[in-house]
Amino acid sequence: MGFDLRGLQPSDKPLPDSPNWLDEGDWAEKQRKAYFTWQDNTPGAYFRNNVWYWGPLWGFVCKVCDNILSEDDIKYGMTNSGHVISKTKAKKIAAKLRKVDDNLEDHQLDYEKNLEELPDESCKICWGTGRRNDDIGVTARNADPNYTCNGCDGKGTRRPFETRYTFDANNVREFGKFCDLSGGFEIS
Repeated sequence: MGFDLRGLQPSDKPLPDSPNWLDEGDWAEKQRKAYFTWQDNTPGAYFRNNVWYWGPLWGFVCKVCDNILSEDDIKYGMTNSGHVISKTKAKKIAAKLRKVDDNLEDHQLDYEKNLEELPDESCKICWGTGRRNDDIGVTARNADPNYTCNGCDGKGTRRPFETRYTFDANNVREFGKFCDLSGGFEIS
């Protein structure tokens, strides 16, 4: 799953028509190719993060832009619902992110340190035993008596789920540039 942000007015030129994504044939393929070429060559047209990057990025933006974003912006920014952030708010977000730019690496290090300090958790697949006792585990052990839990590699513990999320200073910078040039954006 990912978050696709589309700029509402990323250039002085009119936006191209969005292709009919379901059409087939050469014409439809040319239309899609032209749209993607425009998107790739128009700063502020498109920004994408997978869920592992978007969560920490949006959380950071909500924290430093709490006086810019509404409760709905904060809430719906974590959904693929098509929520719109206005041009005015996008410009203010960009300005705020430029202001905190010098501290982004420190924030990234703190974020990583906090994740490292989290203790391992009991594996929920094998319930901390290191051996799966569900149908999958029993079947696998019938084929290989040395089979251990594939969720924790037989340790009985694993890293907490939240350690899968990544905060990246350069991702914040790229998002700030997108905001600045997007003319407002839609989150889907």
